[in-house]
This record gives sequence, structure tokens and C-alpha cells, in this order.
Amino acid sequence: MRDLPPLNALLAFEYVARTGSVRAAAEGMSVTPGAVSRQIRLLEAHFGTALFQRHGRGLVLTPPGSVYFQQISEHFAGLRRAGQQLYRNAGRAVIRLHSFTTFATRWLIPRLSNFQLANPDIDVRLTTASEWDDGVDCDAAIRLGEGDWPPNRAAALVKNLLVPVFRPTEAGGARLALADLAQQTLLMVRGRPDDWRRWCEAYGVDMATLTRRRDMESSALAYQAALAGQGIALAQRVLVEDELNAGTLMAMDENQWDCGNLTYYLVWNPASPKAATIMRLEAWLTEPHR
Repeated sequence: MRDLPPLNALLAFEYVARTGSVRAAAEGMSVTPGAVSRQIRLLEAHFGTALFQRHGRGLVLTPPGSVYFQQISEHFAGLRRAGQQLYRNAGRAVIRLHSFTTFATRWLIPRLSNFQLANPDIDVRLTTASEWDDGVDCDAAIRLGEGDWPPNRAAALVKNLLVPVFRPTEAGGARLALADLAQQTLLMVRGRPDDWRRWCEAYGVDMATLTRRRDMESSALAYQAALAGQGIALAQRVLVEDELNAGTLMAMDENQWDCGNLTYYLVWNPASPKAATIMRLEAWLTEPHR
């Protein structure tokens, strides 16, 4: 069984086969055309067969050379991709972070942008989804729960206050009382089906009397529908602070429910080889002034 061919000869072969030109291969390898030709002859001697034949002023692959090129070309392409990725990430630690979409767009991304500026040696790669998937492959994740995911570490990120929000009237606003809810359309989020039920239980509201309902795919869409005057969204207050401050949404402040431990957490395994890096991200996201 023959050993691997000389790697310089293999590289010369791949260049010439891909470009059809000894001169182009020489430029790509930063050597002379004569050096490329010598490497091709060395490879042909190694395999005991012709890999190229002259065609006009260029070279074309022989049938054995064509088959060999097809077999090795995908590996060279993979090596180039791996090298490009290594070059881009040289000296940088990578954190693959997964989050719920609405939380990412309304709270997380602005803080990640500042984190990246302050920590140029860390590359946070964010993926999002509307619902949690246990099969997601990541180094850390934003999860909604009560902080109990052993053996993982969970750091609470925000205070989770649920409050009904709605578009103010053209006259400058209008207060809503619990008794007014039966005449309003509730914007229900499919991924958070229990929010309105829990809120109603907390305030002694019979949810069966609230018959006007509209299902929304995500919290983000529910907030957008509330902004458009299409109903009342039960919002996580931290995610609609900008709209409340701007006056484009109003809240039933006297009916704001604190969910306690049920909130968003940064969750990760302390046994991870990236633990020191993720700890820096955790410290950043949990500082109140961020």
C-alpha cells in the first residue's frame, strides 16, 4: 500500500486541475511554472500513471486524473473553508448563544452589541427561535423558567412583570379597569398559552368571561398588534419599556403581576471548556446598568 503522495505535488496537481493552467497554479503557489511542472511529474511518477495531457497551449486531465481530482477536490475545498474560518476567528473565543426571538430583538441584541465592542476577543453567535427546542446545539441559552435546569448554571437576567398593554386613544390615553376587559380583544400568544390564565387568577378575573380573543404566533406580533390598536397584549414589561416611555403603548400599571422566579435566565454548563468566557458574558448581561 502506497503512502500519501508528496503534499506539494498534490497541491500543484489540485491547482492545475482546477485552473487548467500551470502558470495560474504557479501564481497561486508563489513558485515558478517550472517548479509546478516538476511537482506534477513527481506525482505522476508516484502513481505510475499520466494525470494530464497537453491540449493546445494548456493541460487537460486524463481519465484517471479526472477521477482523482473529483475525489480530492471536496477535501481541498473543506481545507480552504476551515482555514478561512480559523483566520477569521484567530485569537477569538466563540460563544454559540441561543435565545427566544422576541427577547433577543427587544432586550438581548442591544446588550450583545455593546458586549462585542467591549470584548473584541469574544465572538457571540446568536440563533433564535419562537419556542424552546431541547435539541438545540449551543454553548449557552436564554431560557424561560424558574432557574432549575441541573446540572446547568442559571443566572436571572430580568424581573418578569406581566402587565396588560394597549394603544392609547387619540385623545391622549384612556385608563382601563378590570371590568373593562370583557369588551376588549385579548391577544393570546401561542408559545405562552398560560400567561393570561395566570394573570387572571392573580387578579380574580374569570377568564371565561373574556371571550373576545385573537391568537398570535409570537409575543413580538402581539405587541405589534397592540400598537396597531387591535387588542390588549399581556406584555413582559421589560420588553415594552421603550413603547411605554414613548407613549405609544399604555399599561394597566395597577394590575402588574410579578412572576417571581419565573423569568429569563442565561443557562450554561459550568463544566464547559468555554466556562471562563461565558462567565464574562454572564457578568455583562446581569449588571443592572447594561
